[in-house]
Amino acid sequence: MPKESTRRKDTDSWLCSVFSQATGVNPTLKKLLLPASLLLSFSLGFLFARPFCSGWVNSDGDSTMSSDSTPAPLIQPVTKVRATAPVVSATSSPVKWDEKTIQALSVVEIKERLRQLSNWEPGSLADRTEFWLVKRWASLEPMAACEYAYQAVLQGADESVLRESSIIWAQQDPASAAKWGSSLGSPSLREVALDAIYRTWAKINSSDAVKSIPSLSSAVARSIATSAAASRHAQNNFANALQWARKLPGPLRQTTLEQILGEWTRRDPTRAAQWLIQQSGNVQWSLIGKLASDWARKDPASALAWGQGQRAGTALGSELALGPIQRKFFEVALGTFIGADPKAALIWLSSPAGMEYFPSRVGSVAGRWTSLDPAEAVAWALSVHDEVSRNNALSAVTSTWARSDPEAAAEWMDSLIQPAVRNPVLAAYSGSIAPYDPSSAAYWASQITEKGSREGSLSQIIYTWKKLDPEAAIQFIRTTPALSEDTRQSLLR
Repeated sequence: MPKESTRRKDTDSWLCSVFSQATGVNPTLKKLLLPASLLLSFSLGFLFARPFCSGWVNSDGDSTMSSDSTPAPLIQPVTKVRATAPVVSATSSPVKWDEKTIQALSVVEIKERLRQLSNWEPGSLADRTEFWLVKRWASLEPMAACEYAYQAVLQGADESVLRESSIIWAQQDPASAAKWGSSLGSPSLREVALDAIYRTWAKINSSDAVKSIPSLSSAVARSIATSAAASRHAQNNFANALQWARKLPGPLRQTTLEQILGEWTRRDPTRAAQWLIQQSGNVQWSLIGKLASDWARKDPASALAWGQGQRAGTALGSELALGPIQRKFFEVALGTFIGADPKAALIWLSSPAGMEYFPSRVGSVAGRWTSLDPAEAVAWALSVHDEVSRNNALSAVTSTWARSDPEAAAEWMDSLIQPAVRNPVLAAYSGSIAPYDPSSAAYWASQITEKGSREGSLSQIIYTWKKLDPEAAIQFIRTTPALSEDTRQSLLR
């Protein structure tokens, strides 16, 4: 329920139109009702208010006029205070607003309750009550309830009102609900409604649900419906569902194939892999990455073993032949493993099975680890024995850290003493901040003690600097002692 009261007032007007249509009152008579009612109200108010308008009674019982002898107004303004629940007089029976009571209301009673709800204070109580009322209404008049829910969400109500009413309609008449949902003007709410309808329909009868999709009015609606129904349809028979998805048009085919294969992989990766390698080369190439990433998230050890093209027993399914598809699978699986759990990936890379991939992946591990815990990543990178691998790890740590927290990275970097460790870190740090702060980058790069590395880093920084502030870059080239004369002249040209 929104914070402004206008949303419920607008909805109240919509309900009034529903009632007026149902009463069948002649339009000409309806136009005269409002003026007549206002005239009658004014006359009655004047008659009953008149005896009390001549003055007011003081504490001594005397009738007293105001100091300027002006009569008091006929109707005193009153500040309206909204209640958080309906106000009930002491003599009347209390009106119950709990969910159990609401589920027994008629359509007329539901609409009347929704009108009364417009006077409630916005908040969780009113939101919850509106949800119960619309849910009950949908069980009786699903289309009218969904129309109300759509308008209410447009004006600020929670999307769950539309989603729940759409589900109830789909349980009763999914085809009509789908046709209505596909016609909604709001793109985001059309997606909410269609997703709810087709997920519900697919649970009831996935075959009928997918058969109805081509009849939807737009490509966007067909895409939403396909995505909503695909997973449930696949659970009945993954292989058949994949064959169905292969017949879909254009980009929708690829996304649906990936969705179904992903669901199959999460349930039974070896069977999904066995199906995929029996398909044509173009199908394998387009889907092998999806298989690799989902399998590696579920069981990285078995995914990597299969991806290496090794026969590891029947439990892993058919052997993946060596070649471009195998390499793509392995690269994606290993990258996914590193992204999901760099510390565990490092253990695998340090094992006999993964040791040959360690040098090429050490930077990826360091960078991902730094994004999660820089202190742990730094401690590990400094412990790497091989100098080349250590420098790669330190560079990745520094570059990642400089992007997320340059001040902390600079503080750590400034504490380093050994040139063999400090120099690659300075180069990585200065390269990371050069695109937005070339002056600071040049300062840090100037501290690199190894001449070739220092001048190489400065040259790259100055190249960027010239595009952003050529005058400052030229001034630095002319005055810095960190460049040799040959390099200085080269950069000035």
